[in-house]
Amino acid sequence: MAEATSLGNLPTEIAYHICTYLQQQEVSRLSATSKDIYQLFRPILYRHPNVSSFASLTLLSRTFTRATYMGKPDHTWSTQECLDQTKTLDLTIDQLKDSARNNGQPPATILVSRFIQSIARRCPDLAITLRFAHCQCDHTPISCLDNETFPRVTKLVLFVGRHEPGERLPGSPRTTCIPSAKFWRPLVNGTSFPNCLDLEIRHYWATSPPTHASLDLKKQYIGDLSHRYSVVGSSRQHGLVDIPLRADQIVGPTKGLKRLERIMLECPPELDSPLLMQLLGNPDSVAVNLAKLELRFCNLDYETISKLLYHAPPNLKHLVLLCSDDGHDFGWHGGPESPHLCPLIRDFSKKLVHMEFAASTVCRELFFNDLEIRSLRQNGITTDLGMYGAATEGHENLDTHAIRETVQACRRQKRSKYRAGRIKEAITMARAQNTGSKAPSLFGGVASANVSASRAQREAEVLLDEEEEQRTRSIEGSKSPWFRRIITWNGLCNPNDTWEEIQLAAGMEEVGVEWVVANKDLGVASQHSSGKLPISLEIGRALEEKFDLEHAQLSGTEPSCDDSDDSVLESDP
Repeated sequence: MAEATSLGNLPTEIAYHICTYLQQQEVSRLSATSKDIYQLFRPILYRHPNVSSFASLTLLSRTFTRATYMGKPDHTWSTQECLDQTKTLDLTIDQLKDSARNNGQPPATILVSRFIQSIARRCPDLAITLRFAHCQCDHTPISCLDNETFPRVTKLVLFVGRHEPGERLPGSPRTTCIPSAKFWRPLVNGTSFPNCLDLEIRHYWATSPPTHASLDLKKQYIGDLSHRYSVVGSSRQHGLVDIPLRADQIVGPTKGLKRLERIMLECPPELDSPLLMQLLGNPDSVAVNLAKLELRFCNLDYETISKLLYHAPPNLKHLVLLCSDDGHDFGWHGGPESPHLCPLIRDFSKKLVHMEFAASTVCRELFFNDLEIRSLRQNGITTDLGMYGAATEGHENLDTHAIRETVQACRRQKRSKYRAGRIKEAITMARAQNTGSKAPSLFGGVASANVSASRAQREAEVLLDEEEEQRTRSIEGSKSPWFRRIITWNGLCNPNDTWEEIQLAAGMEEVGVEWVVANKDLGVASQHSSGKLPISLEIGRALEEKFDLEHAQLSGTEPSCDDSDDSVLESDP
C-alpha cells in the first residue's frame, strides 16, 4: 500500500500554488501546525509579512536576527535564502493599542527606527510601508522622526486625525496644531526617509478610512487657531492670517521631494500657503518624479493654488484638488482680486489622466473657453435661465442643441486655425532656409523654393495627424481610465447659470474620458462620456473617496448621435 502524502511532503511547486489561494494570515497559521510545514512555507511566510503592532515588530526583528537553519534533505532553505525572498513589509504602529500594552507609554521612535534598520540589513530587496495610526502630530513618535533614520520605507502614512471609521455621530475633537515647519522637515529632508516614494498624511482619520468613505469632510476654524473636524455643519474661516516666516518656520533642505512619486495631504493644519510654496515652489528641489498630487481641504488661498497650477511638476498626471466648503464664491476667498480657478483647471487638466476638483462654486468655464462663451452670446443663445444656487427650474427652456452646435463649431474652427498656423509656420521656415541656397532634386538639378514649401506643408500635415492620433492612443491605451470628477458644494459661480448646462458640457468633452459632476446643494450627480447617454448617480456614491467606474454599465449604454464630439470625430475641411 502506498504511503499517504502529507502536506509537508508535497512538491514545492504544488505547495506554492496552494498558497496563492490563501491570505497572508492563513499562511502564517498553516505554518504553525508543524515543523515540516513551517520549513516548506518559510519563503512564502516571509515574502510579504504584515505587522500590525509594535510588539509584533519586536518579535519579527528577533525572528530575523536569531533564526537558525531548520532543514530537511528535501527542503534545504537557509535562513538568508528565506530573507532574500522577503519583498514587502506592511508595518502599522498604532499608538492607541501599543500604549495600552505598555502602561500608557507610546512606542519610542528610536526603537521603531532600530528595528527597521535591523530588518533592512538582512533583507536586501525589501520595500516597507510604514503607518502611524492614532497619533498626534506634536507628540511622540511623530515629533521625534527628525532625529532618526528609517531605511527602505518606500511609503509613509500618518493618521493624525481624531475620527474613527465606525463612529456614527460627528464629534468635535480639538487639537492645537498650527502651520509648522518642524512637522515637515523629516518628511522632505531626504535623510530621515531616504527611500520614501509615497507620502500620505491624513489629519481627519485616526486610522484607515472605511471602504466607502465620503469626501464630504468639513473644516471648522475658531479664533484661537485650534481646529475641529466634523462631518456635517457649515464651515467658515476666521482669524487665519499670514505670519512672516521666522527662522524656526523655514523647512530647510527638501531633497527628499525629488524622489517622491505621490503626495496626499488631507486636512493638514500644519500646512499653509507659505509652507506649500517652500515645499513645491522651491526651484532647487523640483519634484521631478511627482506623478500624483492630492490636496484635500488644505489651508490654501486661491492665489497659491493658481501658482501651483502654473508651476506644477513636469510629470504630474494625477491631481486631486478639493477646496473647503467656505460658503462663498471665488471672489470672497482671498480678496476681490482672487483668481478664478475654473479656467485654470480647464487648461491644466488637458494633460492629466486623473483629475478631481471640488470647490464652493464652479461654473461652465471648466468646459467652455472665452471664445465659445462669446460665440454663444453673439448667436443670441440664452443660458442664464437658472436661479440662485443653480436651481434647475429653467433648464426646460435651455436650447441644448444650439449650445452643442455652436460650441462644436468653435472647436472645429479653433482646430483648423491651429493647423493652418502650424502649416504656415513650416512653409515660412522652409522658404527661409532655402533662401540663397538651392536644394538638390531627386531628378537632377536643383529644387525651387515652391517645391521645398510644398514638401514642408505635407510634412507638417503628417506631423499634425500623428499628434492627434497619439492623443487618441494615449487615452484609449492608458492602463487606468481617464477620469474627471467635479464637485460643487454650494452651486455655481454665476447664480443665473443652470446645472443642466454643466451636465451638457461634460458630455461634449473628449471621447474616452469619463466625467462625474456632482452638486451637493441640489443633491444631484451624473456620469458622462462623449457619445454615450448620461447616467444618474446617487449623490452619496458620487462623493465617495474611491469612485469605481461602472464599466459594464457604460459599455451597455446606447450611444447618442447628438452627444458626439465633432471636434474630435470630424476632419478639417
